[in-house]
Amino acid sequence: MNEITQRIQQFTAELSSAEQKLAVFLQQPQNLPDNLTIGSLAQASQVSPATVSRFAKSLGYANFAALRVALTSEAQQQKPLFQEVEATDDALTVAHKVFAANQHSLSSTLALLRQADLEQAVNLLTAARQVGFFGLGGSNIVAADAYHKFMRTPLTVSFNADFHLQLMQAARLQATDCAVVISHTGRDEQVLQLVKQLQANQVPIVVVTSFGKAPLAQYSAVTFVSLADESKYRSEALSSMLAQSSIIDTLFLLVSLALPKATQATFEQIRQVIGSTRRDK
Repeated sequence: MNEITQRIQQFTAELSSAEQKLAVFLQQPQNLPDNLTIGSLAQASQVSPATVSRFAKSLGYANFAALRVALTSEAQQQKPLFQEVEATDDALTVAHKVFAANQHSLSSTLALLRQADLEQAVNLLTAARQVGFFGLGGSNIVAADAYHKFMRTPLTVSFNADFHLQLMQAARLQATDCAVVISHTGRDEQVLQLVKQLQANQVPIVVVTSFGKAPLAQYSAVTFVSLADESKYRSEALSSMLAQSSIIDTLFLLVSLALPKATQATFEQIRQVIGSTRRDK
């Protein structure tokens, strides 16, 4: 699956009827006009230039120029970036396909990251009295991993695996805190219940989701979108965990770089405590 098709599938529920018409058109690369401009694409797909511009932003591109680069690049490719895993594949072939799929997910997610969003998220995290991590289902694993990583920073962090405990955790956070909420769909009712409680307390929210226009994103101060493909043997939600974790890793390192001395002191303190539990060989 190419990048354009992948993004269309991720955001299709949020597209207008005119944008969906353009989406169908773009999934047939042979339809692209030779001179790819916003006007020529609008004419070929029988939509307005304004629809093309909105469509580019709906898919996470900064503008039509960025969309054009992606379209042109993919039109020149003769084969897909990775192939579906088959039951007849040998072990090494499966490994190659899995790694290719993961690399594609990461590169697609990286293309959506923006400097301003990363800086804003780091500012919210480093200024917070306490940072709470939230996630259910597969995202619960990513939230737990985030908590594990950020324990190594000078930030005061919290996480609970159980939904009801997360709800109590959300009720305790205040406007001087920050919440990081991770959800693949951004539509889960329990996750939305959590963010509504956070919003009631005026807690700034950093969201990591695969759907940038999902209801969850409407509550966020900053939204990061993780892209992933669904395959025969692995769900889209499971695949997105790698991209979500990479976003968390990026924020962890940025926070560490923003607070170098305090982070180093925390690292040393944790290293000493953990080291005391190990028997010398």
